[in-house]
Amino acid sequence: MKFLLRIAAGLVCAPALLCASAWRPSGPWGGSATAIWVDKNNPETLLAGARNSLIFRSRDGGASWARLPFPHYFDAIVSAVAIQPGNPQFYLAGVQQPQSQYAGVWYSEDTGATWRMSTGLEGNSIQALTFWAKNPERVAAATRDGVWLSTDSGRNWKRISAPYNHEMRAITAVAIDPEDSNIVYAGTTHLPWKTTDGGKTWESIHDGMIDDTDVFSIFIDPANPTRVLASACSGIYRSENAGTSWTKFSGIPASHRRTHVIRQHPENREVIYAGTTLGLLKSVNGGATFRQLNNLPILSMAFDPRNPERLYLATDGAGLWRSEDGGKTLDPINEGFVSRRVVGLTTADGELYANVIQDGEAGGIFTSADGGVKWTLASSASVLRDNHITKIAGCPSYPKFLLAGNATRALRTVNGGDSWREVKLLKGEARLFAIACVNTEAEKPLLLAGTDQGLLGSADLGVTWRTIKLTTANIKHSVADIYTSAASPHQVAVRTGQAIYLSEDSGATWRALNIMFPVGLVYDVALASGSQSAILVATAHGLYASEDGGRTWQRRQSGMQPGTVSTLAVRPGRGGEIYAAQFGTIYRSDNKGRDWRPLRGAEMEGVTLRKLAFHDGEGSRLLALTSDLGVFYLELIPDRVHN
Repeated sequence: MKFLLRIAAGLVCAPALLCASAWRPSGPWGGSATAIWVDKNNPETLLAGARNSLIFRSRDGGASWARLPFPHYFDAIVSAVAIQPGNPQFYLAGVQQPQSQYAGVWYSEDTGATWRMSTGLEGNSIQALTFWAKNPERVAAATRDGVWLSTDSGRNWKRISAPYNHEMRAITAVAIDPEDSNIVYAGTTHLPWKTTDGGKTWESIHDGMIDDTDVFSIFIDPANPTRVLASACSGIYRSENAGTSWTKFSGIPASHRRTHVIRQHPENREVIYAGTTLGLLKSVNGGATFRQLNNLPILSMAFDPRNPERLYLATDGAGLWRSEDGGKTLDPINEGFVSRRVVGLTTADGELYANVIQDGEAGGIFTSADGGVKWTLASSASVLRDNHITKIAGCPSYPKFLLAGNATRALRTVNGGDSWREVKLLKGEARLFAIACVNTEAEKPLLLAGTDQGLLGSADLGVTWRTIKLTTANIKHSVADIYTSAASPHQVAVRTGQAIYLSEDSGATWRALNIMFPVGLVYDVALASGSQSAILVATAHGLYASEDGGRTWQRRQSGMQPGTVSTLAVRPGRGGEIYAAQFGTIYRSDNKGRDWRPLRGAEMEGVTLRKLAFHDGEGSRLLALTSDLGVFYLELIPDRVHN
């Protein structure tokens, strides 16, 4: 389930409300970028599209980025972004989302401040958009249901390919002849097509191409429109007779033939760039030979119209890049751009660590030495030999040690992620679901691992493991999650498929909590310290609290709206001060959850929140993990603003 939060525009404290500074995104910057566009009116202005319905804009040539308020209530890929030549106020975005009413073309007439869905393409996934050079009000779209044309800048659309031509249903690329708008090229999942009469008739143009070729990109030479380039899964092709016949470029490794984008240098037709899944290729002799410039998985490419040696790349997982020398060297330009899934956060001796998944080699484990404001890569996916590390745990009092893993592997490091060693849990037979570190009176902390074989413990930093019994009965408990709290360091709770168990002595003994609701509804557990320790449970049916160690429970949502509470965080040093997220609001309680008040300024527009956490023992900064926008942080206003 998703929990959407809204960012407040201002900060005005009313007597009934608590206050905080505004949330700020902190990264880790980067992630998957799906489209890049340079504004021909002002080349310092760039647009970038991403997965998860994200659009970013830079006004300084990529030095910094800010997210535009594009609708984020649906999960889609922004496959194309554009600014109309001659009209810098008008933005277009093409959206891919199979079987969704939100797929189609969206437009903004106020530089991305507000967006509307265009008419005619509702529910039709977009693969590419292109303007006609002589009149940019004429726009063509490659869609999953044919070729479509707009004559009013993209506000309204009509199909120009025959709906009964099944070979022209899935369109992957489109290009309009710069001299004659009636000539349109279309790439499909099976070879290219062409019309010379504005779409009344179409012909297949594939002589010289390998059969069953997906055409990802088409480029027409503006100085000589009979010269056409096409990139495909089988390689790169050139036609010198407007598509009548094609010649395949030689010298490209078979591993690089899946080419997402093909472009010709804006001023030198002998220079050709090919963006492939395994890097950028460049030819300086018209395609006779190609040289690989990098190994980035490239999805989109754009040139600066004032300086054609400056080019921009959007990559899958590795974010946005800029070159000032025609691709010879590249620099990342991701400050403010983030399209990352952060799934875990932990602390090791004051240093924060977060794990990012689904970003290929650019993902891994990131670290922050300043409480979550700035992040650097500690362990890449190649160091981890895995790009899907879903669990991470550090020990607050033990520097540089981390335990990490997923369902099939467990790893440990004693040097902050420089190197890792495999951890064997029950001879490697257990599937790992959760990990945690618990302070003990011993020299080394206790590591816990929740697995399908039960709860495991290690007293030697993960070298050896033993089974920890949650009950006296000989029952194998599959442990789905583990909950600890800096506010109550010797308490730990674990959730199985049937119950929640609590230990108040660092895992030495356990007892089941006397809860009366299904544990499958539990999203989070908070352990609050004090003379009478409190336990709070966030569930799909609201918030429950116990002040007698889990023996009796009360529903605690005074001041909240009815319904789901997604995550909880106990403020260190103030065991009775607890924060909770519900729908679009962050709440605070000063009395262990008996009463709640909304925290003004702590709202996040269109962000799917995964977890709240505090960055250190001081508790002055609240962190939020999101599903697709990385980490946010919130500076809490001192107590003098509280009434």
